[in-house]
Amino acid sequence: MAKLVNSIPEAAQEGLETYLNEDLRGAVVSDSVPVVDDDGKIFLDEIILRLEDGRKVAIVPEMRGMCPWLVLEIHDGQGWRNMSVAEDYAEELEELTAAPWRPEPDTVEEARL
Repeated sequence: MAKLVNSIPEAAQEGLETYLNEDLRGAVVSDSVPVVDDDGKIFLDEIILRLEDGRKVAIVPEMRGMCPWLVLEIHDGQGWRNMSVAEDYAEELEELTAAPWRPEPDTVEEARL
């Protein structure tokens, strides 16, 4: 799959996935929509989680082409919307893509004295 010119670097993607994984592992199921089929199979329409920081996140199914995926939606106080890095993990992305800190040349010289 080709990457977009302004896409998130692979290392930052992995870091964001780690943040998301940590958030989801610490979450508590606050609601779900189970469905029992007439043959006894149990399905879930959605699962709603409360993250440790209080945000409510829903895990909902979505078809993407021929493949089913689970999508994260977040309740933003007004209603539900798809979660995104730009809106929900912008600070983490900035941290992961920031240039490494380097001391100013004057500071390095002063430290040597």
